[in-house]
Amino acid sequence: MSPARLAAVLSFLGGALWIVHALLGGGSDPLAGTLHFVGLACVLVASALFGATLVKSDAVAMRVVVALASGLLTLSLIEAFRPADSTWYDGFWGAVAALIGGIALLRGRGRSGRPSAGAHAR
Repeated sequence: MSPARLAAVLSFLGGALWIVHALLGGGSDPLAGTLHFVGLACVLVASALFGATLVKSDAVAMRVVVALASGLLTLSLIEAFRPADSTWYDGFWGAVAALIGGIALLRGRGRSGRPSAGAHAR
């Protein structure tokens, strides 16, 4: 599985977990806490994988730095404006992540693993 497809799957999964967490009402229930934590991990790994695919060179250190920066940027965007009652706030970000992951999965469905042929595909 390519990193871009894995990022799309993880984004969709993390978003779906956050939506379920919001529908359950959050709270101090261990199931709700687990859904939130696993959803957050999926979204952060998805954004790090997506960030790593932005680097076109073979420099591994550059890919790692961009992946870490992408994951931290996602975390900061999610946590920056968190209100005190954050159940539906997480549900909103879950819907955004699931939508982005779902669109990425649908767009990549008909593509093969090979790059396009031609002079412009170098």
